Order: sequence, then structure tokens, then C-alpha cells
Amino acid sequence: MADVKRLVNMSIDIDVNSADSLKNEEFSESICEACVIGKQNRTSSGKSHIRVIKVDELVHSDLIGDGKISKIDEGFRYVATMIDDYSQYTTTYLLKRKSDLKGVLRKYLEFMKTQGTSVQRLRSDNEGEYADHQIIELLEEHGVK
Repeated sequence: MADVKRLVNMSIDIDVNSADSLKNEEFSESICEACVIGKQNRTSSGKSHIRVIKVDELVHSDLIGDGKISKIDEGFRYVATMIDDYSQYTTTYLLKRKSDLKGVLRKYLEFMKTQGTSVQRLRSDNEGEYADHQIIELLEEHGVK
């Protein structure tokens, strides 16, 4: 730490150990307005939603990949994620095609039923993956909003 202070002292020619040296007018004029604004804190905008109180009350889901991901073994090009809002437990599925999402979603919903619970709400990023009428019917069939 002493080496850092010595380097700072050499570069700006003030003593960083002295509070009086920080009142130096030369030093205060050399601070640009953008630097000051960049270091300001913002107030919190609040929570986007109320936290859930039990497992599978809310599951966040997304389909990741643009079809150009070919480095994954066996030709998988997409990753579907299911994240429980309460426990943050994450389940991922590898998909070869976007159209495989319905099967993966069915598999996830049925698995959760075997665990004695069911998904109540599913939240996605509104990219359109879940707008397919077959997926909407599947969600309605399982009572997911």
C-alpha cells in the first residue's frame, strides 16, 4: 500500500496522507465533471416484483442461442433454462432446434409434478419462444399462467 501512495504522490504532486492537501485548489480544478458524475450512486428503483414464498410459484425461463452455436457436442445449438425464483434452482436442457422447446418444457413440467409440486407462473423475456400456440396450450393444460 505504501508503494501505491508513493506513486500517487509522485504523479499528482500532493500528499495523499494529508487531508489539507485534498483542499488544494489546483487539485480540485483538475477533476472533470464526467468523472464526478461517473462515481455518483443512484437510488434504487425498487424491486421489480414481490418475492415468491414457495418453490415453483414462479419459474423464469429462457432459450439461449442464435442457432450459430455449433461448438457444443452432438449438434446442440440452443440451451433452455428453467430457474425457480424462490430457490434459484436452475435446470438446463440442450436443444438441437428451437422447435424442441415444447418437448423440453413438457418434460420439465411433468418432472416437477413427480416432485410433488407444479409450476404456477412462467416468466420469459418475451422474445417469442413461448408465443407458439402449442406451447401456450401446454402451459394451459398444466395450469401455468
